[in-house]
Amino acid sequence: MNIYRIFLLITLIFNTTILQAKENDKVSIQLDWLHQFQFAGYYMAKEKGYFQEENLDVTIKEFDFGVDLVNTVLNSQANYAVGKSSLIIDRLEGKKIVLLAAIYQDSPMVLISLNKSKIKKIKDLKNKKIMLTPDARSAAAINSMMISQGLKLKDIDFMQHSFNIDDLINGKTDAMGCYLSNEPYILNSRNIEFTIHNPSEYGFDFYGGLLFTSQEELKQHPVRVRKMHRAVLKGWKYAFENIEDTAKIIYDKYNTQNKSLESLIYEGKVLEKLAKFDEGKLGNIDYKKVEEIKRLYLLLGLSNSPVNFKLEDIIYDSKKINLTKEEKEYIKNNQINLISNSNYPPFTIETQGKLSGIEIDYWNLIRKKLNLNSAIEVINNNKEANKKIHEGKNSLKYAFGTVDYENVNSLHTISIDKIKLALTTLVDKPYTISIKELANKKIAVTKYATYYKDLKDKYPNINFVGTKNINESFQLLQNNEVYGIIGKLPTLSYNITKMTISNARISAIYNEKYEIKLHLNKSNEILLNIFNKAISTITDEERKLIRDKYNSIIYEPEKDYTWIYTITLFLFIVIIVIAINNRKLNKEIKKRKIIEEELNIIANIDRLTNSYNRRKIETILELELNREKRYKRGLSLIFFDVDNFKLINDQLGHSIGDDVLEKISSLVNNTIRKTDSFGRWGGEEFIIVLPETNKVQAKNIAYLLKEKIANFDFEIDRNVTCSFGVSQFEESDCADSLLTRADNAMYDVKRNGKNEVKVV
Repeated sequence: MNIYRIFLLITLIFNTTILQAKENDKVSIQLDWLHQFQFAGYYMAKEKGYFQEENLDVTIKEFDFGVDLVNTVLNSQANYAVGKSSLIIDRLEGKKIVLLAAIYQDSPMVLISLNKSKIKKIKDLKNKKIMLTPDARSAAAINSMMISQGLKLKDIDFMQHSFNIDDLINGKTDAMGCYLSNEPYILNSRNIEFTIHNPSEYGFDFYGGLLFTSQEELKQHPVRVRKMHRAVLKGWKYAFENIEDTAKIIYDKYNTQNKSLESLIYEGKVLEKLAKFDEGKLGNIDYKKVEEIKRLYLLLGLSNSPVNFKLEDIIYDSKKINLTKEEKEYIKNNQINLISNSNYPPFTIETQGKLSGIEIDYWNLIRKKLNLNSAIEVINNNKEANKKIHEGKNSLKYAFGTVDYENVNSLHTISIDKIKLALTTLVDKPYTISIKELANKKIAVTKYATYYKDLKDKYPNINFVGTKNINESFQLLQNNEVYGIIGKLPTLSYNITKMTISNARISAIYNEKYEIKLHLNKSNEILLNIFNKAISTITDEERKLIRDKYNSIIYEPEKDYTWIYTITLFLFIVIIVIAINNRKLNKEIKKRKIIEEELNIIANIDRLTNSYNRRKIETILELELNREKRYKRGLSLIFFDVDNFKLINDQLGHSIGDDVLEKISSLVNNTIRKTDSFGRWGGEEFIIVLPETNKVQAKNIAYLLKEKIANFDFEIDRNVTCSFGVSQFEESDCADSLLTRADNAMYDVKRNGKNEVKVV
């Protein structure tokens, strides 16, 4: 008998697996380099089941030299791929691609030189050898950085990139295009001093790690694209929140480059900063930034194509429902009705003739997303409701579990939500973890529920008692005729609250989930597609709002202290091990701390002036704006620019110009308060963020700086002065408007004689 049951269980699992595999969409992602932490989010989406949750069977393809990423996607050799900002040029040239997510808000691509080569500034690269990828598009940011510092590309000896850092170390090249997350680790580990030349510090701020697909994929499979987008971002969220765990998985399963675990962890920490994960910018693609990158490519002559594009055509909007013209017309010309049961709390609740509940809330959410002309028709008899669906083309009803979905006479949508099963017992019963713990116990289940048969088949050792409805189940529980009730979590929670049963509680929440879907007439494929597109835009936040509204009972297992003795013994052993290895551990902590400090400098500091770089000062400004809106203590901004700086560079040389900027920065840092923040905006422009400061106080600080700079001996044959603009936060301000006013004031000073302060 036991062997027979085991056979049945194995058969059930096997059949379920086969069924699931059939349902999954097979798709592929083409990477633009070899396996490393650079693609961690894709691995984690696969390893942690996020692709599986979206019914996606994803193959991740490692880069192979000679692969054309864009053509690979356009020719459907891969459904999705990862690329660089140069994808914007491909779109300019008419290749129909769509950017789904920018994982790295700042590109990891930098130029590195060794300190022994005495190349410390960009101008020192003249007549030097540089290893860069031959693709001018990929190297555009680095080339732009060099051009902006007065170098001509013809004065540089470009070499074919070997992708071997030893060529830089051994002097085969003077500088090398590298990834901020890779080569610095290798050089640090060999105690080799080096200088990073980062294009973003010169205002050339490109994206990295762009996930993209074809417009055809988006048109034909909009729901699949949305699922991919959602799963990938979940994967990246996990990767950046669990860097060491993720690095270990890559080390064990994706380590084709034989990287050390420590190097993968280092890579992850660098990339997490470049993704601006802590700022909540994971995956963001900014219209303004794409426009700036496009303009730069055109200025560099990297595209002569007359083709232009609307930004909304290249940037994917995960909130937008991409309906075809036919689908829009269908919605416009048809009323869509929901067939609903009025007495199925908390999914449907009728109060004074008005319906509410989980199903109604989801219906209203979808209705608003689609701007439907709709109505709700109440039919409490399930057979009559199904008949209405089969006869009415534009009617839908909710369904749970698998029974209704297998009905050949109807279609069903993708999952709207997944409802967990739970156990309710009287408070004198212990909490449980697994349903299997209920073996040989009487458990009440509503016999008309779609999961009743599933549970009986899956757990034959449990004595399930079928009841007519949830009220009968609770009556049996109160009379101690059953050990507990298994049902949908919202249903149990609602009834405990409604019936004010003080001696009942949720004693377990199980992993068994039943999907809420809508089903409709089997002939109406167009309506199915419309609803699937709308449902795929429902966010986790929207689901949580609806769930929390009806899950009023908190599941909080009582604390079991019996495990403390085991844990205490384990901790004692751990403490002994830590004590033995304390010296080694301290050394490792010190090393990690040095790495963390270096990463912080790389991510936030302008190397020339030792002030904050543009991205960091922008972040500080946003934080101070939010603080000011909340506490209203005053916030001002100083925007200043070095007068006639181009003449200093042109007539005295860039090294003198750099020296002037360094000295001005030192003067400012030694003058402002510790609470103020000073950063290089770009070139010879700087800003100072002054919290708890009104414009009169800010004006005084600006005048003090103006006088200090004008009277300072820069050891050159001319005076150095600056022009200042000052603005104070106003109620309607955002960062852009506050900056613009200060910037305009500064340029007014420039036009009227320079070396002055203007307040707006």
